[in-house]
Amino acid sequence: MPGGRGKIARDLSRLSGKPLAETLERSTLDIQPNAEEWVTSADLVERNLTFIPSVIYDLNVFLLKNPNLKSSNLFRGDILLDSSGILKTPELEDRDYDGCGSNDEVCSVSEDVRPMSASSVPGFRLTRTVVRRFIPRNPKLDRPLEQTCHFYEADDDSALRTAGEQANGDSKDLASTKRMLLIMTPHVSSKEDIPFYHPILRRLALQYDFKYDAEKSETGEGTMSIHFLPYPNEPISTRLERTLSGLINTQIRLARNTGSDRRPDGTSHNPIKDNVIPQHRVQNTYSLLKSKYAADLCQRWVEDTEPSKHVFEDLAITSFFVELWRSMYGVAPKFEKEQKKEQREHDSRFPGFVDVACGNGVLVYVLLMEGYQGWGFDARRRKSWSIFPESVQEKLKEAIYIPKPFSDAIAASGSEKDILDIGVETLTGMFAEDTFIISNHADELTVWTPLMAALSNPNSPHPFLSIPCCSHSLSGAKYRFPPPDEVKTSRRGNKNRQKLNDSKINEPDQNPQSQSGDLKALRAEKQEALTDIGMYSSTYGSLTAKTMMIAAEAGYDVERTLIRIPSTRNMGIIGGRKATAQKWARRFYHPGNGDVACQGVHTSASRDAIIEQINEIVSRECSREGGVEAAAKAWIERAKGLNKGQGRGNEPRH
Repeated sequence: MPGGRGKIARDLSRLSGKPLAETLERSTLDIQPNAEEWVTSADLVERNLTFIPSVIYDLNVFLLKNPNLKSSNLFRGDILLDSSGILKTPELEDRDYDGCGSNDEVCSVSEDVRPMSASSVPGFRLTRTVVRRFIPRNPKLDRPLEQTCHFYEADDDSALRTAGEQANGDSKDLASTKRMLLIMTPHVSSKEDIPFYHPILRRLALQYDFKYDAEKSETGEGTMSIHFLPYPNEPISTRLERTLSGLINTQIRLARNTGSDRRPDGTSHNPIKDNVIPQHRVQNTYSLLKSKYAADLCQRWVEDTEPSKHVFEDLAITSFFVELWRSMYGVAPKFEKEQKKEQREHDSRFPGFVDVACGNGVLVYVLLMEGYQGWGFDARRRKSWSIFPESVQEKLKEAIYIPKPFSDAIAASGSEKDILDIGVETLTGMFAEDTFIISNHADELTVWTPLMAALSNPNSPHPFLSIPCCSHSLSGAKYRFPPPDEVKTSRRGNKNRQKLNDSKINEPDQNPQSQSGDLKALRAEKQEALTDIGMYSSTYGSLTAKTMMIAAEAGYDVERTLIRIPSTRNMGIIGGRKATAQKWARRFYHPGNGDVACQGVHTSASRDAIIEQINEIVSRECSREGGVEAAAKAWIERAKGLNKGQGRGNEPRH
């Protein structure tokens, strides 16, 4: 797997400058069998490293699940077996997530992949065995590959001695040296079975020796080296040379960006990534949807914008919805039903969706084609709508949302004619019961989304997912919300401040899962808080915080999650997921358990309280712009411009 991503971390002055083939020598490791065929090179050694052994060990555990940091051709590594029982298989990860319906089916999948036999390495003992599966980004080009990874540690005096110490009989610093070894073996019968992203080698080993300073037990000097078992008569290619050197470079570069306090399960500590849906489920679905729709959509694209970015981004978001709805409603997409030869096209368990400010319509198109009933609307019809089937075009409406509080204010002032003058159908957000509301980069509708969802049915507010983009106030005017109070307090240096997660933004308990990316991880609580505060100091972060706060005020259990899309605007705000999943579990999977009210289903008294609360929110937020009536009139004037002008058709987000 190519390993040269990122900056150069090696000391190039110590390299010979010769081709690797000219510097190969027999490995000093006695790895049985075939010990005499193992080779290494002085150019595959890096000395004077300061990383203590636990940093290198934890880093390599992390990389087991995140090989994408070493190869852009890979999505991730799925764990199939861990002898320590710490790393989780995809099936075990599924069980850690809330959901209903299909989760039992997902967890029943079994893997019959056995580890390759461990080598005997004199002076070392086997401590851990892990089997992983490489998951490629493009399954049409590359196939998945299983690999066994054996971890070893030196277990006796002879392994701890350097060559010089053994020759001289000097054991003065014997106990101050630690050695570790990782041997990786692909599950292939011949080199022709090895996919492009993996080096053409029978086996690969990483060794790390660390000699502690005599005076300080936590400092010392480390040496990292690569050893490998080539195929007979296989030439040492330039690509293999780059890959092996790049592996050392990646190890050093990533080790410099992490602390020594690492998680035993090999995950990076980002509590809002993969905290709602497991990474493997979203990525697997994305691969299938991309192979099914991407080429056709890109080929028939008629907008002036770059097709690939928007198509891939919308397919990634669609993948998240497919898996989110699977966990909430127990429904599966059409491509899975086709594989199982199921006849039903629509699942009655799914209540429907509406995509507000649906833009190019790709999200609506793919969801409809995959059997999810719903529709979308936008202030202006897009050229891309014309490339969809007639049945899909019927579900894309040119309409403008007029918030009910604004509609009521205009009616009370006797200015209803202003709404009629917009010249296009208007909606007040009264959707069918239980409709899931999608608000993807909806700009003016972002902060309105939780209010819209609650007002549509105060007795049982609609679940929603909002992905913020540009910041607008309730009147539709561009506006930068001030950061939350916790951020302001932190800037004044108040050491007793509350973390943002303890504020009115009702952050649920999180279940941190593996992710690809941030290795500046595993920080202490204080550093996490500072990171959170830093995020909310930005315009985008303040918009996210505002939307979450308003959703919480409207009675929602609010969650936030980073969605795996190729965009910096990738924060998802989810409202009502848990309540809806509980409601659906009682309705379809556990009927007859009584009529215990679940969170999110309200009495008439609470209904009135929600409406009153929302009116107070709207009044408060509109006060800076002259009150609700003034904000309503400003909204309508902007609505006229959206429909008559070019709108947002050429903006990158659509």
